[in-house]
Amino acid sequence: MAGSLEVPGSSMYTAINRKAPQTRKELKCFLTEVQDLGFLNRLESLKLSVHRDYVRHLIRLPLNLKKLTVSGFYMSREQMNIIGRLPNRVVLKLREGSFHRRQWNTTEGEFQQLKFLELFSVQNTEWNASSDHFPRLQRLVLRHCKSLEKIPSSFCDILSLLIIEVHHCQQSVAESAMQIQEEQRDMGNDELQVIIST
Repeated sequence: MAGSLEVPGSSMYTAINRKAPQTRKELKCFLTEVQDLGFLNRLESLKLSVHRDYVRHLIRLPLNLKKLTVSGFYMSREQMNIIGRLPNRVVLKLREGSFHRRQWNTTEGEFQQLKFLELFSVQNTEWNASSDHFPRLQRLVLRHCKSLEKIPSSFCDILSLLIIEVHHCQQSVAESAMQIQEEQRDMGNDELQVIIST
């Protein structure tokens, strides 16, 4: 059963158990503060809109999550590590937010099951990642990421990649996507598609 709630984070446990006790598959929340969501241990899909001043209080997320959308965030390294290490998550959408110092630095052990990654209007200038941080990634979608300079060059070594979409980003981002496609072709992978719109 899907549910939709607008509650302060401190009251979330009580609100969900009172208003949506059968919520299992999907939950949409707007929170003015974000804390420990780990008690939602059966939840598979979470769409979380947060007040960006409070996302720093994020402590824990449900380990069973397969799909996660986070909107309106300001994310520290510690909070992104919580998201990155979710063991079952295959879809991640980050929308209308930014990372600390406008940098996203992924680390070893994160995003090991992730297949779909979307960044929409994320105000980052720099993204640093190694290919083994996204070993199963199949689709990368970048939309309206006006500040991003490029896709990490290490993505040329992610041979599971099938599609890269770049929509309304800097020309340098589109060029980096084409470079990744070219290098993968040189390694014998002709399946990677690159879709670009400006």
